[in-house]
Amino acid sequence: MKKQHFIYILGCLLALSAACTSPQEDNSPAATDRFDNIWKFRAGEGKDSLWKNSDYNDQHWVELTSAKPLKEQNANLDNGFGWYRKRVNLSDELLQAAEKKGGIVLRIGKIGACDEVYFNGVLVGKTGEFPPDYRGYYAEERNYFVDKKHLNLSGSNLIAVKFSEGWGVGGFLEDAKLSISSAETNDKLTFKVKVNASDYIFLSPNPVSITVKLENNNAWAVDGILLVKLTTDDYQFVKTDSIAVKIKHKSSVAQTFSYEEPQPGFYRYTVQFKRNGAVVLEKKFNVGFEPEKINAPIDAQADFKAFWDNNLKELAKVAPQYKLIPQPEYSQKDYNVYLVEMRSFGNELIRGYYAQPKREGKFPVIVEYMGYGAPAYVPNAGGNWDGFAYFVLSVRGQALNLPYNRFGVWLFYGLESKENYYYRGAFLDVVRALDFVCSRPEIDSKKIAVRGSSQGGALSFVAAALDKRVKAAAPDIPFLSDYPNYFKITSWPGIGFGQYIEQNPGATWEDIYTLLSYFDIKNLAQWIECPLIMGVGVQDDVCPPHIKFAAYNQVKSEKRQMSFPEHGHSVGGVFHETATLFIREKLNVE
Repeated sequence: MKKQHFIYILGCLLALSAACTSPQEDNSPAATDRFDNIWKFRAGEGKDSLWKNSDYNDQHWVELTSAKPLKEQNANLDNGFGWYRKRVNLSDELLQAAEKKGGIVLRIGKIGACDEVYFNGVLVGKTGEFPPDYRGYYAEERNYFVDKKHLNLSGSNLIAVKFSEGWGVGGFLEDAKLSISSAETNDKLTFKVKVNASDYIFLSPNPVSITVKLENNNAWAVDGILLVKLTTDDYQFVKTDSIAVKIKHKSSVAQTFSYEEPQPGFYRYTVQFKRNGAVVLEKKFNVGFEPEKINAPIDAQADFKAFWDNNLKELAKVAPQYKLIPQPEYSQKDYNVYLVEMRSFGNELIRGYYAQPKREGKFPVIVEYMGYGAPAYVPNAGGNWDGFAYFVLSVRGQALNLPYNRFGVWLFYGLESKENYYYRGAFLDVVRALDFVCSRPEIDSKKIAVRGSSQGGALSFVAAALDKRVKAAAPDIPFLSDYPNYFKITSWPGIGFGQYIEQNPGATWEDIYTLLSYFDIKNLAQWIECPLIMGVGVQDDVCPPHIKFAAYNQVKSEKRQMSFPEHGHSVGGVFHETATLFIREKLNVE
């Protein structure tokens, strides 16, 4: 008994000793080094390159400043990709603090789109996904933790930033300035949010639910408040959950939050971890519940059908005067490429690129419509035969027609009447593109498919609604839908219409919504008879997923949709692959 009693007392003393010697939070002053704005730059993806390594010789790279966008420095990207490199020497004060606190934090500033950041050749941070699985546009501050074991204590350290931006103008934003600080307690906290539906789309009878896992990489315990806020996509309050948590050193905790019996629609989560009243971690994201049951009723005016029937008759009166101009620099392998000029509604001259197969026969065709303000591109740029002819249209004033644009800001042109509104002509340009491909002897006019992203997705809806020659449609992230709800969910383009009302006494929102109802793809979608597949970026705040389903839900023909949970105004490469297979199946193309 005495021996057992002694062991028990010894155990208690050891436990008490461990508790007394448990590491306490290091609150010593932070150390920070600041650096100039000069970086080495090179365009390109650098795939399989040594560009991330500290021993790579970058003397031939150009020097640019992070204080200005690339386009202001006459620097271009290569297929949307570029790299920055910068060598830095860390002060003795920062190195000593990093040793004590466990590492440093790179504070790089804002970068346009997606990035990977390397420190002495080691990947220390990543935001988004590069093509082909491109995930939207991220423009927030980049702050990445670097463990002290990766520091060079006796010389320079190399920071390499690989980035990609789909519009080709990415890189540093808003006078980005590099600073490096010792890693404080909050810098060594992370959390992961698991949405308990693989595509972030929940279906009845399951509730909407998420699981939050907080990780503490400090040598001391941390406590705080975990806050979960939920609103509708138009920011109407739903619920707030708040719990106190304490995380042991080098440990983690997890908590699940649920919302029972939601209404069909999309919801915004804001997950925060707070310490001492300040937000130290935050993640915002969207989820959906039964989106194919969203109730966004048609609001077409009584003369809606007559309006479009008359428009098509007016278009038919315009002689297209097709003109094909060879483009030998783009013609390769199995296709000849032509610049096409033709007349559309109002005798407007519009253009597009046509890829004509270099072989005999009659071929199916894919007509592509472009995003709002997107630069012109040549279809099937690789030139390899895949069974289709291609035509990419530039609607009036945009892309190939931009040098001749007389419509100002397209979306806001002609708001005084539906007869003068920009999209009256643009929608008829969409049909004229179908007229063109049907005029070609090598095209099988019974095998026409349409596709496009954003504005191009909307125009694909328009083509399928207004013209029964379309036999398959594959829009993604479509624009121009469900305007009354659209303007509640996101600031643009509603703010532009608001400015028009302010500048035009007598104009009202009722006038705007009445006019836009004639050009709302939600109202046109009811006329679609061909099979359709739609791609959705669940995190899209440019064309929110609600407005996509407002149109999709009005389609009565065969249809399917693919939702990409982490994508913003984009979809994954798998959608484009699936959509191509869908088109092949519906057009009966080998």
